[in-house]
Amino acid sequence: MNEDISWKIKEAAARIKDRYHFIGHQTGAPFLAIVFPQEAELWTMKEWRAQAGIFADQYDLIYIDLLEITTRCCDQLGVENIIAAQEEPMPGADPEAELANLWISEIITAIKTKLVEHQGKPPVLVIEKTAALYPVAGPRFLLQQLWDMHSQIIHCPVVVFIPGRLLEQRVYLFLNTKEEFMYRGDIL
Repeated sequence: MNEDISWKIKEAAARIKDRYHFIGHQTGAPFLAIVFPQEAELWTMKEWRAQAGIFADQYDLIYIDLLEITTRCCDQLGVENIIAAQEEPMPGADPEAELANLWISEIITAIKTKLVEHQGKPPVLVIEKTAALYPVAGPRFLLQQLWDMHSQIIHCPVVVFIPGRLLEQRVYLFLNTKEEFMYRGDIL
């Protein structure tokens, strides 16, 4: 199992090092998704940090921790309020969609802020802990919103770590539960 993940991470690091400006040209967006078994998340992130050293002299890594952002949103709303809204939604309300939109909005704001404030070497955006989106959203929704509404701010590769498993060339099972299609970007 670790050899398969290690290959994917080495391939992603090599693509960034050797083809930074060409990632996603064929698929229309500079996304590079790495699908890995969810039980290997800690090992995967350690391996990524080790392999990313091959381009550390050329590019800056900007990390976006989705668990941190979604937790902050839940704290601001109050977990009790979220549970109450889901158990007894107002007529016409869709609490899961509303929560997903709030999370995605906060994530995109964090990405925009980090990219605008960034100075130095060309950046590589790294989105980690995507399991925090479940069950209200998934990586596909995040990437679709990011690209459809904010592609003008994305001038660098975006590496996205997706816990789950690859089903076919562009289809993965997010958290081994939710089937998603990678429309734009490359997937390993």
